[in-house]
Amino acid sequence: MKLPELRIGNLVAKVPIIQGGMAIRLSTARLAAAVANEGGIGLIAASGLPFDELRYEIQLARKLSPNGIIGINAMVAATQFAGLVKTAIEEGIDLVVAGAGFSRDMFAMGKESGTPIVPIVSSAKLARISEGLGAAAIIVEGSEAGGHLGTDRSARDIVPEVVAAVKNIPVIGAGGVLDGKDIVDMLKLGASGVQMGSRFAASDECNASDELKKMYVRATNPEDIVLIQ
Repeated sequence: MKLPELRIGNLVAKVPIIQGGMAIRLSTARLAAAVANEGGIGLIAASGLPFDELRYEIQLARKLSPNGIIGINAMVAATQFAGLVKTAIEEGIDLVVAGAGFSRDMFAMGKESGTPIVPIVSSAKLARISEGLGAAAIIVEGSEAGGHLGTDRSARDIVPEVVAAVKNIPVIGAGGVLDGKDIVDMLKLGASGVQMGSRFAASDECNASDELKKMYVRATNPEDIVLIQ
């Protein structure tokens, strides 16, 4: 299967993969740029970073991937959420992905600057609200994801509902997407692309410790993986 391009606003990713923003300081400029250089969308995990550090990471990512698509992921529940989004927009970030809560204010910030805002949701209702507020795309996370939405439903169940609920924006499936088969399965459900976090956790460019990376690589049996609430 030839993978389609992923279009978010005026952005066109040759590979329909968004690299999930793993905080704190796991997904920074090196990882985001590496993914962007391969045609995907690289995200810097902004939550927990001082504003100056976020500026540095965005500038570094631009140097490492001058033509790639670089965004941030920020948790709405973070105390400095608005400041992180404002800082990233000032630095000319390509898009803002926001999860762990919901903010209406971020859409106004995106509209003013022309920056695509992409919320992470777990229901068709919130997806419709997001589209009405001006979301450029929707990321759908299910219980398999490492995010913070609190749903106990699989993304495989939610994605078709969201695809049916929104009208003119792409839907991106997230949670438990680990290989090519998972990507194809999401696309068959109607998603325009996928977001993958754990797939990149053991990469050279990820800032995780060597021990954590080795644990990921060793987890080859189903019983090695446990979902916690």
